[in-house]
Amino acid sequence: MKKIFCLLILIIIVYTIYYFNHTEKINYISIGDSLSLGMDANGNTNYGYSKYIANYLKDKNMLKKYNNTFSSSGTRITDLLNDIKINKTITKNNQSLSIKKCLRESNLVTLSIGTDDILSKITFSTNTVETLTNENIIEIANSNLKSLDSLLNEIRKYAKGNIILIGYYNTINNNSIIIERLYSYLITKTKKITAKYDIEYLDIYNTFKKNKDYLPNPTNFYPSTRAYEDIANKIIEKYLPNQ
Repeated sequence: MKKIFCLLILIIIVYTIYYFNHTEKINYISIGDSLSLGMDANGNTNYGYSKYIANYLKDKNMLKKYNNTFSSSGTRITDLLNDIKINKTITKNNQSLSIKKCLRESNLVTLSIGTDDILSKITFSTNTVETLTNENIIEIANSNLKSLDSLLNEIRKYAKGNIILIGYYNTINNNSIIIERLYSYLITKTKKITAKYDIEYLDIYNTFKKNKDYLPNPTNFYPSTRAYEDIANKIIEKYLPNQ
């Protein structure tokens, strides 16, 4: 009886040590457009927010695997949706990676998408930015929102862990009231869609608005390295365990 009691005590001690010291390592995938890829203000693939996050996890001995293979410049919502539906496969280091498998195995997904969609819709609008009406705003935003809903629904079918959508910022280099209304409407509606799929929305609109140096090149909308680091820090502080 005494031996059984001692054995039980030993099991409890071992379990307690394991419970308080064990941390499940994170399988991290970053997907989406040029922001997910880390395109900088000079148009070069540099140190984006996903690399900052991956390195943070690695330094904390919390990273199992990091993958941003399914990120590419110019990717639109429908492009990424199609990639998932056809289960796009890429060969890297003599290993085949399918996007569905990567999503299934993930604990953490960060996603940036939709910027190119908005810019193209405004560019091809029959109105100039200055003559856009409230009806135009709703039409432009709603076409984006419908596609985004389908995309997030598809991603959530495979990724069961934490998903964070990087929010919108003003990429049009125009601070008119009509553009503010566009983004206000778009962000409000996007937050409702992300909540529907238990996805976090990282709101960065006002942060970019206050920090003009986050978009140093007036000829493109790619963030500075400092801006990418800020995005990463917001994700780390809000959503990742501090260990």
